[in-house]
Amino acid sequence: MIHLVKVADVLAANIGVRAPATIDMNDKESANYWAYRLNVSPQNLAAAIEKVGPSVAAIRRHLST
Repeated sequence: MIHLVKVADVLAANIGVRAPATIDMNDKESANYWAYRLNVSPQNLAAAIEKVGPSVAAIRRHLST
């Protein structure tokens, strides 16, 4: 049996689910996820982190220049 729910209920259930604000290069799964999301190789991601730190926002700014 299919149970229908309101879209607002589904969205409300996902509030608070966010990607972390920093990248942990010691966590290979996390590093690969962020490399994929930022469309860079894991090596380029590591180099960007060395330059600007692990903040996702800082890395995005760095990669866009």
